[in-house]
Amino acid sequence: GVGVARGYLGRASLTAERFVPDPFASGERLYRTGDLARWRADGALDYLGRIDTQVKIRGFRIELGEIEAALSAHSTVEQTAVVVREDSGERRLIGYITTRDGLPCEPETLRRHLQTTLPDHMVPSAIVRLDRLPLSPNGKLDRNALPAPEWQGTGEIIAPRNAIEEALAAIWREVLKRECVSVTDNFFALGGDSIQSIQVVARAKRAGLMLTARQVFEQQTIAALAAVAGAATVATAEQGLVTGEVPLTPIQHWLFGQELEAPHHFNQAVLLDADAELTPARVTQALGHLLRHHDALRLRFHREEDGWRQRHEKGESALASEAIVEAIDLTEFGEAVQPAALRMHAERLQGSLDLQTGPLLRAALFDLGSQGKRLLVIIHHLVVDGVSWRILLEDLATAFDALRRGEPVRLAAKTTSFKAWAERLAAHAASDALQGELAYWQRQPWAEMGRLPRDHDAGTNSAESVRTVSTSLDVAETRALLQDVPGVYHTQINDVLLTALVEASADWTGRRQLLVGLEGHGREELFGDIDVSRTVGWFTSLFPVLLDVGGTADLGDALKSVKEQLRAVPNRGIGYGLLRYLAGAAVPEVTPEISFNYLGQLDGAAGEGGLRFAAEDVGVQQDGRNTRAHLIDVSAYVRDGRLQLQWFYSTSFHEASTVEALAASLVAYLRTLIAHCETSEGGFTPSDFPLLQNILNF
Repeated sequence: GVGVARGYLGRASLTAERFVPDPFASGERLYRTGDLARWRADGALDYLGRIDTQVKIRGFRIELGEIEAALSAHSTVEQTAVVVREDSGERRLIGYITTRDGLPCEPETLRRHLQTTLPDHMVPSAIVRLDRLPLSPNGKLDRNALPAPEWQGTGEIIAPRNAIEEALAAIWREVLKRECVSVTDNFFALGGDSIQSIQVVARAKRAGLMLTARQVFEQQTIAALAAVAGAATVATAEQGLVTGEVPLTPIQHWLFGQELEAPHHFNQAVLLDADAELTPARVTQALGHLLRHHDALRLRFHREEDGWRQRHEKGESALASEAIVEAIDLTEFGEAVQPAALRMHAERLQGSLDLQTGPLLRAALFDLGSQGKRLLVIIHHLVVDGVSWRILLEDLATAFDALRRGEPVRLAAKTTSFKAWAERLAAHAASDALQGELAYWQRQPWAEMGRLPRDHDAGTNSAESVRTVSTSLDVAETRALLQDVPGVYHTQINDVLLTALVEASADWTGRRQLLVGLEGHGREELFGDIDVSRTVGWFTSLFPVLLDVGGTADLGDALKSVKEQLRAVPNRGIGYGLLRYLAGAAVPEVTPEISFNYLGQLDGAAGEGGLRFAAEDVGVQQDGRNTRAHLIDVSAYVRDGRLQLQWFYSTSFHEASTVEALAASLVAYLRTLIAHCETSEGGFTPSDFPLLQNILNF
């Protein structure tokens, strides 16, 4: 047999050295896997079977011989071979074995054996037992003659083996927009992100499975998730109308603290291609169901002497959707004029929301004649965020489908109300656990960060002065960014995007430091009995991070450094707003001049049922008189398979050419990072081993 020993944790990275016994010295001599010259000289390399054959799968550099050696360590295994096979564009590891004296051995038994000594990405997707390995005429292993594994069920190499895995596989295919997944696939290596983990949790609950977003991060394969499904605490949610006063959340405090000139006009909006059968009456009915189901849409805001307050509106007036839906006929306009006419009506509606009396939601169904129909939905940002839109659009599609069929509208059960979440946040703000995070925010060297360069100071940083620069990656580059890059250094897409942003800004500022305001989804698992995976509201967390890559030698080191700095932020930054706005703690009031927000993968976010995102302009979503919090806002998302990057800047401070150069530089660094990860051997960093870090810190 062959033993595998793992190495040690250094201060900045994990270095692993694997050893195998010398087959010619009864295990008395040990060889490092990197000492290939000595292996060859002693003949050990031939004995072990191509240990130095390396392949790369999803960004991981893998030695096939190491897997073969680990397989050989099992008592029933006599001969082994591991190869890479490609199916539907996916490269997968396949193991082949013969057993001693024909002993039986289940492939899953061997896979569990491998999981005790190898990382997940080195465990073959399938293990095939053969009577004998095929040999070439000269007696050596003929890898080309190894048979393809038998395909199971849906064409996946490792198909679901029970009802739980089947349900999870269906959810992954839906959320990740993939035709097939293996139960051994890694969620994040397939391009998953934190927002999609929330979608997985919500869909799992509908399927009768109890999971948390944290479990998706900790158990990153279907097989591993299936083993813990049902272990999470079931949250009981009020299914009726929620009423009464609601504490402001940190992000709502932040908005009201901006003292906007027109706080009623700070919206989010979507424009959808609508089915030809969609009618104003059907939109009215569908929105009525959403208003009843999602309590945050019925919030109202009142300014009193001690500040703003919010409460859920009572009575049928809050549920009346007839007044919030307009039917607008644009068939009298020519095709060339219709987009401008649509924008004119959209801008009128954008400014018509009322924080005190409502509504905070408005909709319009545009008839464009031969160009089809468009459905515009506008909601004030105080009651909605990016995750909420995914929930609302899914429910809207469900309602439209039921109404089309003449069936009752049945939306998925509510999760914990926004009111209950806000109340728990207020209580948590006074807890010792949160106070323990204060030291982190107080010891950051905020004062070391200088201002961003300005082209001029020609006015105010108003919404009216904002212009936009847009760039993107192509489909192939985006696929590599989402699927190939994460596995190399065990990163997430935010790590890569922010590394590129820091490097691009360094070329502009001359400093390899960047103070950036980060937006997170804010639905952190702070409470075991709270589930907000299907709750609508504004949950966003907004917090400053000072990223410093000044001591790094190359892009790979910079990426690892940014990853570690982001992992060091407690609870993904949600504590900063809690300490500042709810606890009244002495947390530094830091306002970065640049912000960054990754909105996730929007392909499919509009749901089914004939709804798709439309291309026309929906007008300004914020009153032009409002003052912006940042000089530059960077927003990133994936749509139509392409990473899209938008830079919002004020002409009062920056020229278009300056921001265009910044945007082009970020894209160039992203491409360089992708290329780097295609050739790098990669590796781990301390945050990949949190339990070990806890031991060392202790």
